[in-house]
Amino acid sequence: MKKNIFLAFVAVLISAFAMAQVSTTPEVPRNYKPKPKELLPMPDSLTTDAIFPVLGKYTVANKDGDSTNINIILDADSKGVVWINGLPEGKVKAILKGSPATYKIPSQRTFVNDAGMEETVEVNPNVETVAATGKKPAKKLSGKSVSEGTMIFDKDANAIYINLGSSFNEENPSAVFETLTNTDDTNVTNTAATGKKAKKTVVKGKNYTGIKVIDAPVAAVQ
Repeated sequence: MKKNIFLAFVAVLISAFAMAQVSTTPEVPRNYKPKPKELLPMPDSLTTDAIFPVLGKYTVANKDGDSTNINIILDADSKGVVWINGLPEGKVKAILKGSPATYKIPSQRTFVNDAGMEETVEVNPNVETVAATGKKPAKKLSGKSVSEGTMIFDKDANAIYINLGSSFNEENPSAVFETLTNTDDTNVTNTAATGKKAKKTVVKGKNYTGIKVIDAPVAAVQ
């Protein structure tokens, strides 16, 4: 008797368990096709100018007020290199150190500035020379040398800052430009902890500052 009651109890549990496994989800029709999700519009292609905001034309001046027009152009072979065309020292190469627009100017012998601001980094080849030799004319050195320096473009202010003559400061590249240098919290902390004043950056050489005057449209990066 007890055995029969136990078996009946087990049967009830099995039935309850089986019923619990039955899905309550309604059956999906065979021909049902869900509506496709709406896709967000594709973002606009990034332009070279957006990726490298330093590119463009400027009117810059030194501390004596002497002004000149310069054109900063991307190198034909390396996107990490730009050329500053138009400085009195000649055409100068700068290397990207911090995105989007902090550049180190290495010590170098400069090239002769391109004759016109519309020219590219390479000296525009003479059509007849290229046809005859298949080679572009070599760029000519200006005979001038420049020491290490820094170039920073402040996109918010649309301003360029160029130094020729002071070593590039890896920790604080803007230190060579008074208008870009703010109180460094790290230096303040170190001064409080050690009792010693932070070393002041000695600015050497020549500084140029100016405003971007032309934003020429550039092709989108593929």
